[in-house]
Amino acid sequence: MARVELLLVAWDGVSPEMVSQLMGEGTLPSLREMLGGSRILRLQSTIPPITAPAWASFHLGVNPGKHGILDFVRRRAGERPHLVSSRDLPYPTFWEILAEEVPVGFLAFPLGYPARPLRRGFWVPGFLAPANAASHPKEASGLARKAGYSPNPPAWFPGRRWVEDLKGSIRAKTEAALALTRRFQPVVLGIHYQETDTVQHFLWGKPEVDEVFSAADAALATLLEELSPRTVVLLSDHGMGPVRWDFHLNTWLLREGLLVLRRGLSTWARKGLFDLGLSPRRFQGLGERAASLFGRIFQRSSLDLVWHWSDLGAKLSLSFRDVDWEKTPVYSPGGLGTLSRNGRSRIDLDELCERLFGLRTPEGETVVERIFPREELYWGERVRDMPDLVFLTKGMEVLPVTSSLFLSHRPFCPPSVPGHHRLEGFLAALPHQGFREGMPIWGIAPVILSSFGISPPDYMDV
Repeated sequence: MARVELLLVAWDGVSPEMVSQLMGEGTLPSLREMLGGSRILRLQSTIPPITAPAWASFHLGVNPGKHGILDFVRRRAGERPHLVSSRDLPYPTFWEILAEEVPVGFLAFPLGYPARPLRRGFWVPGFLAPANAASHPKEASGLARKAGYSPNPPAWFPGRRWVEDLKGSIRAKTEAALALTRRFQPVVLGIHYQETDTVQHFLWGKPEVDEVFSAADAALATLLEELSPRTVVLLSDHGMGPVRWDFHLNTWLLREGLLVLRRGLSTWARKGLFDLGLSPRRFQGLGERAASLFGRIFQRSSLDLVWHWSDLGAKLSLSFRDVDWEKTPVYSPGGLGTLSRNGRSRIDLDELCERLFGLRTPEGETVVERIFPREELYWGERVRDMPDLVFLTKGMEVLPVTSSLFLSHRPFCPPSVPGHHRLEGFLAALPHQGFREGMPIWGIAPVILSSFGISPPDYMDV
């Protein structure tokens, strides 16, 4: 196997604190040995710190104001939401630029579907791609699937089996990367592990999290041993921490009279059920309990039943289709803590900020810590498409939840998952040259291009 010049490994959703803690406890011996005496660096995620905008910025080397992505789903007033994909990336990825000069291989990265042609190397789509997603070249996905690769981690299912499936997914992804490397001989190899993010969302604070990280560390050891890379870059897109409350932002706007519903029998009926508490959040709980019961009886996941019940809940629930957009001045389009004026709305943003700063949890604690106008966070040609305001909650322990559905009839409710995102990811790079403490995630691409003697394009945020 030809020697890889650069090995780029992504552990999704991992904070520098988590890495330091697990290295200290002996859970990450391979990473600790790789680092030697070097320290890990803090990496600034996008605001909001969500997988889709963070990896989009990583892929392209630009801040969100240039790619316009702030969530996995794009929602605009009066429009049908759509799942973001590589079609929403307005520039080439940095590995497409690299592939003009050297063979590259990229496996499993979010927003990698559909794969785009490369001059040299392979591109296999990752997180949120269909199971049968085509790759470039076409044979690459077949080789990956033969090794057991799936673009998405195993769907959440309470019980021991799910943890074992996550660890198995990490091993399969690693074997796929090695098989593809043997076939295509890339000089630069990138591989993304969503499993480190997924396990923290659902099992934050549980010992099973350490098991999954141990599997990721073992995968790193295998890659280092098999590939002998000259340079290694290990990073995450954002961090993770505990959640105490979910804050349903559009429900709050509805209760505040800032989001107005249509008049009509169907909306009136859905609103009546909503006020009685028959919201998707309730169906979610029923679905998870049913999955747990069926898993114990039949030793298999009953996800079809979960999604059937979730779909039923969606049909009964209030949604954006019930909103009177001509009378609604402000709404949340998606992401964590985003607010957009609707059309030519003249709503007083200072007054809206005052209402946000006045928010209290059911325990009486302050919710909002900081509010940013979009121009303070973003720059570039797509700033006008961004929400007018973005806010961060105190310690990010209150999670602003947005959907085209009104998921809960109460603005505040217990969290649906115990762990969620934080602003800082981590970066471990050997050698360190070009990387710095606290750099933004979009700063990685220009450094990598420069290391191969390629001048970053003018649009990149160097």
